[in-house]
Amino acid sequence: MSGPDSVAHISENDATPFLSLSALRAGHRDLLQQRRGDNQADAFYADVHTFIARGRAAGAYLEEDEARWEAQNLLDYWENELFRAGQEPDDALLHDFDPALQPEIPDHLCPYVGLDAFQLQDQAVFFGRAQLVEELAKQVSASRLVGVIGPSGSGKSSVVLAGLLPLLQAGTLLPGSDAWHYFPSIVPGSAPLANLARLIVTPDEDLHAWLDHIEALRQDAQYLTKMVTRGRETAVVITIDQFEETFTLCLDEEERRAFVNNLLHLMQTPEQRHTVILTMRTDYESHLATMPLLQALFEQNAVRVTAMTAVELYDAILKPAENVGLKFQEGLVDELIREIVGEPAALPLLQFTLLQLWEKRQRNRVTWESFRQLGGVAQALASTADALYTSLIPEEQVTLRRILLRLVQPSEGLEVTRNRIRRKALYQAGEAQDRVDRVLDKLISSRLLHLTRSSSTNDDQVEVAHEALVRNWPRLVEWLDEERVVLRKRLRLTSLAQNWESLGRDADALLRGALLREALEYSDLNELEREFITASQEETVRAEREKEAARLRELEAARQLAEEQKQRAEAEKARAEEQKQRAEAQAVAARRLRQFNVALLFILAIAIVGALLWSNYLQLQTEAETIAAQSTNEALLGSLALATVQAEQTHTAQQVTREVATSQAQSASRATAAAAEAATIAAATATAQYEGALATQEAIVAQATPTLVVTQPVVGETPQPTATPDPLVLMAQLSVQAQLSATVRIQDQMPMLYITGHTFWMGAVDDASAAADETPAHEVTLSNFYIDQYEVSVQQYAAFLNFLGGYRQKCLGFDCVATGTETQFTFLLNNLGFYEPKTGYEQFPANWVTWYGAQAYCEWTGARLPTEAEWEYAAKGIDGRIYPWGTAVPTRNLAVFDDPSLNSNIFSSSLLPVNALPEGISVFGVYGMAGSMWEWVQDWYTPDYYVTNPGGQPNETDTGLRVLRGGAWDSAADDLRTTARFAAVPTIRFERISEELLYRGVGFRCAMDVIPDA
Repeated sequence: MSGPDSVAHISENDATPFLSLSALRAGHRDLLQQRRGDNQADAFYADVHTFIARGRAAGAYLEEDEARWEAQNLLDYWENELFRAGQEPDDALLHDFDPALQPEIPDHLCPYVGLDAFQLQDQAVFFGRAQLVEELAKQVSASRLVGVIGPSGSGKSSVVLAGLLPLLQAGTLLPGSDAWHYFPSIVPGSAPLANLARLIVTPDEDLHAWLDHIEALRQDAQYLTKMVTRGRETAVVITIDQFEETFTLCLDEEERRAFVNNLLHLMQTPEQRHTVILTMRTDYESHLATMPLLQALFEQNAVRVTAMTAVELYDAILKPAENVGLKFQEGLVDELIREIVGEPAALPLLQFTLLQLWEKRQRNRVTWESFRQLGGVAQALASTADALYTSLIPEEQVTLRRILLRLVQPSEGLEVTRNRIRRKALYQAGEAQDRVDRVLDKLISSRLLHLTRSSSTNDDQVEVAHEALVRNWPRLVEWLDEERVVLRKRLRLTSLAQNWESLGRDADALLRGALLREALEYSDLNELEREFITASQEETVRAEREKEAARLRELEAARQLAEEQKQRAEAEKARAEEQKQRAEAQAVAARRLRQFNVALLFILAIAIVGALLWSNYLQLQTEAETIAAQSTNEALLGSLALATVQAEQTHTAQQVTREVATSQAQSASRATAAAAEAATIAAATATAQYEGALATQEAIVAQATPTLVVTQPVVGETPQPTATPDPLVLMAQLSVQAQLSATVRIQDQMPMLYITGHTFWMGAVDDASAAADETPAHEVTLSNFYIDQYEVSVQQYAAFLNFLGGYRQKCLGFDCVATGTETQFTFLLNNLGFYEPKTGYEQFPANWVTWYGAQAYCEWTGARLPTEAEWEYAAKGIDGRIYPWGTAVPTRNLAVFDDPSLNSNIFSSSLLPVNALPEGISVFGVYGMAGSMWEWVQDWYTPDYYVTNPGGQPNETDTGLRVLRGGAWDSAADDLRTTARFAAVPTIRFERISEELLYRGVGFRCAMDVIPDA
C-alpha cells in the first residue's frame, strides 16, 4: 500500500471543475473502472485526488439540493476510499453555489418560440408530443386525409409542422415517406384559391400566370391534381394549417367550394397516394356540415389533440433547456406545470412564459424572482402586454389600440379570431406612418404580433401571434367589449368591398342609404374600401339624378294632363250651357202648348169629338213633359260633369304638391328612422309587460267595488286609492306599477322591477308545512325598492369576473364563485383567467356563487343584495300567497325543483334559462323566485329572526351563516314556499365535499333603493 506522502496533491486552482452532475457521475464511473482492474498504483490515487478537487469545484455550478446531495455522496465515497488506502484524505466538501460563475448562453440559442407555432426548423426544440406524432403517422399510413383537430392553443399546428412533417420527410416514421414531395404549408385566409395557387406557380411565371391559376382552380376541380403531378411521379403532401379560415375569413361560397373540391379530388386520385393534412379548431368543426363529403371524410380520419400530460410537459420544458445548458431553480418547473396541467389551451401561454423567463435569465439560470415578476403563467402575457402599453406615449397607445382592433375578427357569440391583413392597410390619413411603424415594430419585437414578410414592405402581412392574447389580456378584452358592434360593422364594410371586387365591381353590390352613410364615417379605409365608397357615392348621385329626372317628367306629364283636363272641362262647360239654353227653350214651348191645349179643350168641350181632342191633349202633354225632363237631366248632367272635371283638376294639382312634399319629408324622416326603430324595439318588451299587467288589473277591477278609483303612483310614493280597496285590486295596482316604473341597470342590462312599499304579513300564516324558523307571522312595512326581474345569469357573472381580472381574493378577500376548474356542477368556465359560459348555457342562472361573490357583483352594478324582508315581499305581495304564483301545487310548468340527482348530465338538463317558466312568476312579475337556485339575501341567519327582528331590517349579527331563500333545482316542493328559509356559510369550503355540494344550487339577484324625486 502506498504511503500518505507518496501521491502529490493537485491544487484546486489547477483543477478543472465538473460543470454538471452528469460529468461528475462520468468521472466517478471512470474511477470505479480503474479500481476493478486492480490498479492500485500511485497514478490511480492521483486521479482520485484530482476527481475530488474537480468535484469540490463543481459545487459552484450545482444549485439544486438533490444534485448537491448526490455529488457530495460521491466525494465522500472517494474520501473514504483514500482513508482506507492509507492515503492522506482531501477536504471533500462541495463549494457553495456561485451564480457569477455560471456560463452565459447566447441569445440565438433560445429554445422557446413564444406565441408562435413551432415550425419545421424548430424540430430540435420540439418535445413532449412523441405519442401523438406516432398516432398521426399511423393515420397518414391508413388514410389520405388527416384531420388534426383541437382547441385554440392545444398545439395542433406545432405537432404537425415541427413533429409529424420532419419525421415523415426523414422517412423515420413511414418507409418511403422520404421520397414524397412536400409542399410548404399554407393557411386559407380570405382568398384560399390565391394561397393554393402559390403552391403550383413556378418561379419563372409572372403575376398573370398566377391569376390564371386562380381562375382555373375556380373552374376545374381537377386542376390542382393536374398541376401538382405534372412532371412528378411521386406522391405529394399538402398541409393546410388553420383550415377553419376557409369558413371564417373566406366569404365567397363559390371560392370556398372550389378550394375544397380541388383538395377532395387530389385525395381521390387513383394513380398516386397523395395526402392532405388539415389542422382545425374544435369550435368551428360544425361548419363542415355545409360540405357533407368533406365532413364524412374528416370525421373518419380526425385525430383529436388533447392536453399534454405532466410527463410530456416536463419534456417540453426541460429537454430544450438541457440542449442549450439552461437551468431552472429548484421547484420552478413543478410550479409551471402545476398551473397548466390539464388545460388544453395553455401551451401558447406556457411557451410565452418560458420565452419571457429566457429573456430574464441570469446567465444560464431561470430564477423564481423572474417568475414572480411575470405573475405566473396566467398573467405573463397580460403583464408583458400591459408593460408595453404603459411604456407608450398617449398617441402611440391610441395607435396600438386601433391596430389590435383591426387584427381581430369577432364571430358569433363572444368568440374572437385573428384577422390577417396587409401592413399598408394599417396606414390611414391623419395618422403619421412613422408612428404606426414604430408601434408595429414594438408589438412585433414583443412577440405579440407576427409579421410575414413580402417582397414589398407595404405588402407584409401582420396578425396577432395567437388567440391567447385576445383571451388573456384583460385590457384588450375590455376594448373588444366596447368596440364589438363597431368592429363587426367595420369588418362588414371590408367584406362588402371584397365582395364587390369579386363580382367584377357590379353596381348592384354597392352601398346605399344608411350603410353608405355609416361607411363615410370611417377614416381608416384601405384603397379598395375607398374605391368602393367612391363608386357607391357616384352610383347614389346617378340614381338620385335619374330619380329627379323621372320626378320632373312625372310633374310635366301631370301638368299636361291638368291642362288637357282644364280644356276638356271648359268644353264641357260650354256644352252644358248650350244644353241648358235648349232646355229652357223647350220648356217655354211646352208651356205655350199646354195653354193652347187648355183653350182648345174649352172650345171643343161641347163638340162630339171632345173625347178625341182630349186624347190628343194627353198625348201632347206627356211628350212635352218628357222633353222638359230630358232637357233638365241633360243640364244637370252637364253641370255635374263640369264639377267633376274641376274636382279632378284640383285633386291632380294637390296630388302633385303632395308628391313634392312627400319626397322632401321622406328625406327628412330617413335621418331619424334608425333611431326610431331602435327606440321601438327597446320599448317593445316594456310595453308588452305593461299591457299584460294592465289587462290583469282591468280584469280584477271589473270584479271589485265600482267606487274604487285607481291612481297613478309616483316614484317614491305609495299609491293611495280613494276608497278602501280589495286586496286583489290593490295587488293588481302594485303589479302594474312594477312594470310602469321598471328600469334597466346600465352595468349589466338587467331589468329591475319597481316594488311599491307597503305593509304585509311576513312569515307563515296557518301553514302546516312551515318550519319553526318561518314563524311567527307579523306585519312589516317596507319602503319602495327595485329588484332584479331575473336571477343573475352565467353570462353576466362572467363579464363581472373578467372586469375584475380574476375571481380569487377579489370578493372581499374570499372566492367569488366555483368554476369548471373546481367542479363539474357549474356552467362557468375558467379559460386561464378569462371567464366564459359553457356553450348554450349563457342565459342560465349563475350557481356555486358565494355570498361574498354575490354581494361584490351587486356592488359592481351599483346595487346590493335584497334584505330577507324585501325578498319575501317581492315573492308574496300583500295577499299572503303560499307560492310566488299563488296557491297552486308546484308543477314543472311553474318551477324547476325536486331533482336530487348528483349526475352532472342530469344537473345540466334540470335547469332552464332565467327567463323561462313565465307561469311561475311572482305577483310583481319577478321570475324564478321558487326553485332553480337558492338566492342569497343580506341577512345573517338566525332561527328566531321573526321574533328578534319584527321590523324586517337586515340582521347584522354575525352568526356564521347567511340566509338563502326560494329553493333550488334539487329542493322538495315544500322548500318552494315564499316563507321557506335555508342557510349556508358565506364562502365555499372546498375541502369538505358534503358542504361544497350545497352550493350547486346557489345563485342570487340584486336589489336597489328608490331615490325619491327632489
